[in-house]
Amino acid sequence: MLKKKYLAAGALALPFALLLTGCGASDLLSDKFDESTTRTAKTSQKAVEDGVLPDWVPAGGTDVQLVQRNTGSERIFVMNYEGKLDSEQCKALKTTGQPTDAELAQAYASDPRTKNMKPEDLSKTRTLEAEWWPENAQASTTDLCGRFWVHQADGKLYAFSPDMVTQVQAIEKERAAKDKK
Repeated sequence: MLKKKYLAAGALALPFALLLTGCGASDLLSDKFDESTTRTAKTSQKAVEDGVLPDWVPAGGTDVQLVQRNTGSERIFVMNYEGKLDSEQCKALKTTGQPTDAELAQAYASDPRTKNMKPEDLSKTRTLEAEWWPENAQASTTDLCGRFWVHQADGKLYAFSPDMVTQVQAIEKERAAKDKK
């Protein structure tokens, strides 16, 4: 008898808790792909040590700002940096902003997170945004550093790591459904 009372109380508590938090039952049942986290670091050395940035990132950078996808591998980051990219992981593109499949395959193979992926598995579309990120930064890409598309401009180093095509499609679908509401 006591067990039935607890079950009934629990069944009534869930909708009440959802009401108080502003969540609906549909929020519990739906995936949320379009969520991200922002991280910062004073120096690039500290960001690399803490695992915020990959090991190809040069020392000497300051004011690191990063946005990362919570449910995927997409990242964008910027830092103040006027030096050169001297990592062996960084390869200059033949044509700025237009990496070939061969260049992407070579770069992705050098990165532990993408080494077993084909270029067509990863999107070329950026879905993350930040006020400090230039609108069409991928078109300025000069180097591939592992899975990151990189360029430098105005004393800053910008880098974008794409997500899987399926992840980007899920984000776009989620945004379209949200826009319909």
